Amino acid sequence: MEEIIWQCPCGDIKGTLDEGAAVFRGVPYAETKRFEAPQLVESWNGVYDGTKEEKDCYQFSAFQSEEGRFYAKEFRSNRSFVYDESHMTLNIVSPVESRGKKKKNCPVLMFIHGGSFETGTVGELPYGTTKAYAKEDVVFISIGYRLNVFGLYGGINYMLLDQIAAVDWVKKNISAFGGNSDNITLIGQSAGAMCVFDLLCSPLLKGKIKGAIMMSGAGVFPKFGEAQLKEAVAPFWKNMDDILGEDAKEAPAKELWFAWKKARNTKNPFVGLRSSQPCIDGVTLLKRQREIVKKGELLDVPLMVGVTSQDMLPIFLYDMALKLGLNCAKQHHQPVYGYFFDRTLPGNSYKAFHACDLWYMFGNMDQSWRPFEETDYRLHEEMVRDVAEYCKTGKPKNPDWMPISGKSKGFRHYDGTDRGMVSPDYCKKKVRHTMFFDRGPA
Repeated sequence: MEEIIWQCPCGDIKGTLDEGAAVFRGVPYAETKRFEAPQLVESWNGVYDGTKEEKDCYQFSAFQSEEGRFYAKEFRSNRSFVYDESHMTLNIVSPVESRGKKKKNCPVLMFIHGGSFETGTVGELPYGTTKAYAKEDVVFISIGYRLNVFGLYGGINYMLLDQIAAVDWVKKNISAFGGNSDNITLIGQSAGAMCVFDLLCSPLLKGKIKGAIMMSGAGVFPKFGEAQLKEAVAPFWKNMDDILGEDAKEAPAKELWFAWKKARNTKNPFVGLRSSQPCIDGVTLLKRQREIVKKGELLDVPLMVGVTSQDMLPIFLYDMALKLGLNCAKQHHQPVYGYFFDRTLPGNSYKAFHACDLWYMFGNMDQSWRPFEETDYRLHEEMVRDVAEYCKTGKPKNPDWMPISGKSKGFRHYDGTDRGMVSPDYCKKKVRHTMFFDRGPA
């Protein structure tokens, strides 16, 4: 791969030309001191080396082996990772013309990874360095952010602050990578989708993006998992501090993480759930999401929401997505497009399990252990074309894909056979069966 050097407001940066795209890895967007708000990176010394590995937040795989874990094999096989707290990084993949000349004014697609707010990396196999969107003249960005105790300590949503900082950094710098700073679409999967939804409810995102896509995590979660007030999670953090037995700000990262893990290991699963996701901290979130949606205060941009047929908690995730679309239509919000991913992946019996649509949304299928078939590659290209067009115009490529409304409740059916739109009856029957009889990996 040929090395290149481009100029951006922070300074010169080295990347590589790969399959008609310019790839820059591990680009620092914010300094992140422990339990402090992120500070945007304004400059770096000399030429920044954007050809090396990304840095990720401390998480399970930093301290314990992931051998035998399903999602580790699926998305992180044969990958090494670097963990750090000093700053958060992102990857940029830009379309180029001949001889590495950058294109200009391309829409930007920014991805927020999932992982239960606990794990996940910038460079996982499907999306980390995907060139699929560069081929469609879209700049693709994958961002890292603080996770688990490092991203939520004390009831402050540091992870959401990091994600906002990433958007702010991109708006300041992305034109140097061929992107249009006024046309940014956020996309997130699972916990990443829930983060996108939180950001749509946050005053800090107003005026900064043109659209959002939420994969398996859009809408208002049932009451047992909804965001809590900062005061409600304070006892959890007090208990964690007692377990740690020292200053959390100065403790070694490993000791801090294990104290957090032990505090979560409670007989009441809802305590662990509610203390391991963003809360109403008075900074990023000012009130409960259901109130924001009910009052029509959700950020008014086009949305795309999707689920998989063997999704995690599929009844809830589908219902959340459908109700969000119906609520937005009722309030004359911009269009909400729904998709139902229903392709059985080759290689095992889990069918369309939670997060499997990452391979199709982003590609890099040659890096997977699965024996993908022609149908899979064709479906991937179809999804990318729909999303790329959505980034450019606010509408999917397929003209038959209608937004959710009182009269049109169908979801776009992605299964490789192009069955068009499928009804709520079809989706509900499928996810109910999944919930009780056909569940994917835990």
